[in-house]
Amino acid sequence: MHHAHASLRQILWVYTLVCVAVFGVTRLERVGGVQQYVPLVVAALFLLTAIRLTRHDPVHYGVALGGLLTPSDDERPAGPLGLFELGRAVVGAVPSALKELVVAAVVSAVVFPLYAAGYLWWWEPSRSFELSLPPNLLNLVLAQLVVVALPEEAFFRGYVQTALTDLSEMRVRVLGIEVAPAAWFLQAAMFALVHFLVQPHPARLAVFFPGLLFGWVRAWRGGVGAAIALHAMSNLYSEILARSWL
Repeated sequence: MHHAHASLRQILWVYTLVCVAVFGVTRLERVGGVQQYVPLVVAALFLLTAIRLTRHDPVHYGVALGGLLTPSDDERPAGPLGLFELGRAVVGAVPSALKELVVAAVVSAVVFPLYAAGYLWWWEPSRSFELSLPPNLLNLVLAQLVVVALPEEAFFRGYVQTALTDLSEMRVRVLGIEVAPAAWFLQAAMFALVHFLVQPHPARLAVFFPGLLFGWVRAWRGGVGAAIALHAMSNLYSEILARSWL
């Protein structure tokens, strides 16, 4: 499918507007009674923007999610509110989802021990490791997948990385995977910057490095499925380390 490439100016305008909106919404965390809705609104900003900008070719942008977000050619009744069609799409996406989950697990098996070593070196915890799982673990897993990882990956690795890659002719191989280096680094920098804007602390800029990892996985897999799973797993792993050591 042929698709018109967004210009760098368009990409940066979209990113700037999203950053301003996210910054404004997160300031509402100080307002009583609405702070619990802030993460949902931020997630909606990322996800709806990504869906809007990639709707003409979700496969190219890597956000088809195993067919879940692509138009159905099934002629069977869609059912009330399209629930039958949605159910069929979910079932059809399961094999792809399981495959991407396995990929994310393999990558995490390599990366997480290195992260733990870096965590120990940086924080120098004063007590020995004692496993402490977060309360309501299932709720946290679902929140990390649906409210954090899915929207951020759809926007940054789906729309932003793909749109920037479309503008770049240069390609290099990183651990055997072809990436457009300018797009790969820039999307990670943009990912880190929005985290810094929300919480202006230098440590937030370290999100640049997971951004590189998620971008590499997206380039490898041709979609954001494994990156979504790895993103959620990384956040959960970081949370467990913090609870168990500090």
